[in-house]
Amino acid sequence: MPLARPTTSASPHVARWLQWAFVFPVLAFAWLRFSDNTADNDLWGHVLYGQRMLALGRIETTDVLSWTAAGERWINHETAAELVLALVHRAGGSAGLWFFMMGMAAVTLTWAGVEGTRGRARAAVTLTLLAVSTNFIAMGYAVRPQLFTMLGFVALLATLRRFLSGRLAWGWLLPPLFAAWVNFHGGYLAGWLVLLLAVGVETATRFSHRSASTDAGRSFAAPLLLVVSCTAALAANPEGFHLLAWTLQTVRLPRPSITEWQPMPLSLSAVPFFFVVASTLLAWMLSRRPRHWWQAAVLAVLAVMAVLQQRHAPLFGLANLIFTPEHLADALSRLAVHVRGLIETLHQPAMQAVVGLGLAAAGVAAIAASLRLPREHAFAIEVPADVYPVSAIAFIREHALEGNTITFFDWGQQVLWELPRNPVSFDGRLDTVYSRAVMDAHWRFYAGEPPGPALDFARAAVALLPTASGGVDVLRRNGWKLAYRDPLAAVLVRNPADFPRLAAAPHPVLTGPSALQGRARFPDQPPLLATATRPR
Repeated sequence: MPLARPTTSASPHVARWLQWAFVFPVLAFAWLRFSDNTADNDLWGHVLYGQRMLALGRIETTDVLSWTAAGERWINHETAAELVLALVHRAGGSAGLWFFMMGMAAVTLTWAGVEGTRGRARAAVTLTLLAVSTNFIAMGYAVRPQLFTMLGFVALLATLRRFLSGRLAWGWLLPPLFAAWVNFHGGYLAGWLVLLLAVGVETATRFSHRSASTDAGRSFAAPLLLVVSCTAALAANPEGFHLLAWTLQTVRLPRPSITEWQPMPLSLSAVPFFFVVASTLLAWMLSRRPRHWWQAAVLAVLAVMAVLQQRHAPLFGLANLIFTPEHLADALSRLAVHVRGLIETLHQPAMQAVVGLGLAAAGVAAIAASLRLPREHAFAIEVPADVYPVSAIAFIREHALEGNTITFFDWGQQVLWELPRNPVSFDGRLDTVYSRAVMDAHWRFYAGEPPGPALDFARAAVALLPTASGGVDVLRRNGWKLAYRDPLAAVLVRNPADFPRLAAAPHPVLTGPSALQGRARFPDQPPLLATATRPR
């Protein structure tokens, strides 16, 4: 991509080959990062709940899966997403889920990239920005309802840009978007807040200019009507406007054990994010292209949100792909005069050939890495035994350790799928079903502190916890017996005599790193709990 006129030009064939050599590694690296096939810890639950809705023919509003929240109200705010995932799983099993994830990522990134090349921005600039943003955008991509928020967010920004530029007819697309989004994922709240911010900043900007124009595209009534209609659309869900109030409340709850809800770390892994933020700021400062302050405000707020909570980094990355390329291209053209010698060198045919070969090699390496170990089923969702308690769950099943189970919340939904006769104490549904008292009790318990009455050990028979969890020590101090332990997970029972298969075998069973080897394929068959009742 020439930024200044070179004195020595490569042949057209070399230049064309170099362009493709640049595109290939960018797309290959994106493929590598977005094709990660490790199961999300909530995947078991999302597919299960969708399967149950299909079996029941209705949305469940009362919990029947947990012994600490049995009979409590269940605010399932992702019903549409779970129905889609259930149908995909029914049709294609584990591979179907993986291909669905890749399809959603491809559509979302392509749309954002096309939006980014509007105006005078070159595709190479957008691809370069994608290359350095891929790591943190990919944080949001797994088979989970967030996929729909990423797509909805791009749709929102693309539509807003047209609407706020005076093409008012585009605004009619946003109320239906929010009416659908509110049933797919709680990320609708971020979209709604961005809508309020964008319209508010644009309205303030117009007011400060005190334009006397009566042109409909610059009226204040249309943006106000858009905000009102989109807000009204948020009531198009089983909970009505209560869901909005509930979502505003739930985002403030502490989640001490969930990484993506924690601040962006000052670590090597976060370097691409902070580099992109700094580059974006510099591009907007140096650009001579017209600046839309509502876009700048959206980027600034999303960057701050990402610093405070890592889960928002993909939203910043996608918005940046849409709004920043034209400013980055202009800023680079201004900086090009200061590195003319380097540009001249890069335009030498021999240098372009070397660079092209290096880029092609990097692309091949990325593709190869996406297909080799540790991935054992490259085109299907996998369950790594060093991340999830595959061996410990097999031990529980083999020894018929059934009954109320104290669970680590990250593994609770896997237990629901794999051990249908083991009601869980806590799972990834968090405050959609569990009370604040139950959640806080588990956070204390995992930290090695007495949980209090909200987690009554006397009501449980089995426990499945991380080996390093403080909860293991708490239970052993309360008389529980260790039945199984590997480097990842520990299984404890309150009374070994209640389980004949366990009493007949020596315990505890202690295994080493071999228990953590391998990656199982996510189940292709629906779980037993996909039916309305628990198996007996």
